[in-house]
Amino acid sequence: MTVTRFIQRLFTYNISLFIVNGLLWGLFHSIPILIGLGMQWFFDRATSQSHNYLWLAVPLVFIALVRFSRVGVFFWAFWKWVTYIYDIQAILRTNMLKGIMRWPGRNLPASPGEAVSRFREDVDEVVEYVESWVDFWGRLAFAVISLVIMARINWQITLVALLPLLAVTLLNNLSGNRARRYGQLNREATGRITSFIAESFGAVQALKLGQAEEHVHRRFVQLNESRRQAALKDNLFKEWMRSLNQHVLSISTGIILLMCASAMKAGRFTVGDFALFTSYLSNIAFSISLFGYMVFQHKRLKVSLDRMSVLFRPGEQERLMEFSKTYLYEDPPELPAIRKDPNERLQHLEVKGLSYTYPGSENGIRDISFAVERGKFVVITGRIGSGKSTLVRALLGLLPKSEGSVLWNGKEVDPPKFLIPPRAAYTPQVPRLFSDSLRENIIQGSPGGEDRLAQSVRLAVMEKDIGDLEKGLDTFVGPRGVMLSGGQIQRAATARMMMTDSDLLIFDDLSSALDVETEKQLWERLFKEEDATCIAVSHRKAALAEADHIIVMKDGRIEAEGTLSELLATCSEMQLLWQGEASEAAEADGSLVEAT
Repeated sequence: MTVTRFIQRLFTYNISLFIVNGLLWGLFHSIPILIGLGMQWFFDRATSQSHNYLWLAVPLVFIALVRFSRVGVFFWAFWKWVTYIYDIQAILRTNMLKGIMRWPGRNLPASPGEAVSRFREDVDEVVEYVESWVDFWGRLAFAVISLVIMARINWQITLVALLPLLAVTLLNNLSGNRARRYGQLNREATGRITSFIAESFGAVQALKLGQAEEHVHRRFVQLNESRRQAALKDNLFKEWMRSLNQHVLSISTGIILLMCASAMKAGRFTVGDFALFTSYLSNIAFSISLFGYMVFQHKRLKVSLDRMSVLFRPGEQERLMEFSKTYLYEDPPELPAIRKDPNERLQHLEVKGLSYTYPGSENGIRDISFAVERGKFVVITGRIGSGKSTLVRALLGLLPKSEGSVLWNGKEVDPPKFLIPPRAAYTPQVPRLFSDSLRENIIQGSPGGEDRLAQSVRLAVMEKDIGDLEKGLDTFVGPRGVMLSGGQIQRAATARMMMTDSDLLIFDDLSSALDVETEKQLWERLFKEEDATCIAVSHRKAALAEADHIIVMKDGRIEAEGTLSELLATCSEMQLLWQGEASEAAEADGSLVEAT
């Protein structure tokens, strides 16, 4: 999306509120014209040796009433402005969040920390740019009217006083590329350190085990120093430009003093005229400063737009300013719950010709076809890199398939939109927990109730772990579940999946962090449930022995499929996998005996 297109969509969103803001702030910025005329009126009469004190009081009362009215306009305009900017912020952040959610799997081209900086700094940059345009119209009206009044008094002084302001505006225009470069470097440095902090908090155990605290601290200091230098250059340049724009007023005022001395002596320039000039000139300086700063902002806006657009998939950048209703002064409606439709209850799942290739490589899956009947347990197995996890993620739409289709009860569906709770639920190979209580991580707002929660905990073989925790289900698990073991994290994710009461349960190497006995209990409890339909990625005997159907993957394709006994008799790949699992089990038992 180009900057021009973005600005057009930005201003046409809620255009009535934009116009109201423009009118109110235009009125607010134009009122000082009356104040300048009142000051001219007052000083001309004060210096005319008039003894009519009533006429001296009238302009003062007039100025006081104008200022009081301006305060009232300010509060009215400010309320409308706050409504407008919160509306814009809500739209931008909502659309960016939607853009992130449309990315399949973990393909987002920005780390979480960098994404957060886009939600904060770049949205604020857009709001500041819009604020300048809201002020622009009132500032422009004031500048034009006041310049006409000043020129009618003395056009030569008016012209010379404006020259420094025009020079600063030209300088702003010439400095735009440097402003854009400094802004981009600052945001990139901020994103890197924010991401580093988030990743460090999420890997506390790994850092302690690797005794990498000093290395992490050193890297943090390096990133922080880079950010400090980038922020210093950006802020210093921005403040220098702003200061130059504002303090040039002193230069213009000095020029007026020098030029008006002889004119006042000749009687062509009064004290009231000087009061009017100095009153208007400060506001004109701010107006011209704003016009110059808007050129500076326009250059920086391109940086923010590019950074926000990265969060959208290719071709979707236009959706950054997609219009939708916001709820600033009322509660949003309840989200529609996806309820089970009896007609959609899973009877038969079929995958036909599913393919996916990772960008820039030949790795992936090709022409995968299989079927799952209700109540069956299908295990996908194979060596590391054979495509097991890729198959599951492509099936769910977490990776965008290049070919193939997924049919639910004979009807083709769009996986990322259809295969969600309560139709299908998924536990990834590395589950993510939130820094909240164990209870909240399991229920995640589910209305299932305590009975459903207790059943989910039991199916996940987690009741003993919860009993051992100091606060049970109310124990806080820390960032990404750092307070729990790997097996507890996987079982907490399993319990979370059970809470959804979904027709199809999909596990990606669930048992990788579980001991043999716990895994055995988990599968036994799960298959005591009626009509439990599961697809599991696993190479463990406990899962393979329970499977109704096994799919053996090799080099991204299905090497063989069938029951365990059939595959052990006919498939060499399955034989190698089974023997490897037996060897691992024997080594684990031997290590246990030695430890004992």
